[in-house]
Amino acid sequence: MIVEMSKGRQITIPSEIRDMFDLEPGMKLEIGVRKKEIILKPVTDELEELFAEARHRKPRKHFTAEQMDALNQRLFR
Repeated sequence: MIVEMSKGRQITIPSEIRDMFDLEPGMKLEIGVRKKEIILKPVTDELEELFAEARHRKPRKHFTAEQMDALNQRLFR
């Protein structure tokens, strides 16, 4: 399927794909990059709970936001 990016740099996920993954307004999607592909994944309740738990844990290492971004880029390439 081909979609067009709007002037506001937004895209619409076609209804066939929304229905296939039960996507509803307000749902969160994880966005990532693999090589030259943009990957969208629905955030499940399990992942939401994991994020909530992680917010309350004290980090063992003190990374800056830039260091975390660089680490994520290396892990998800």
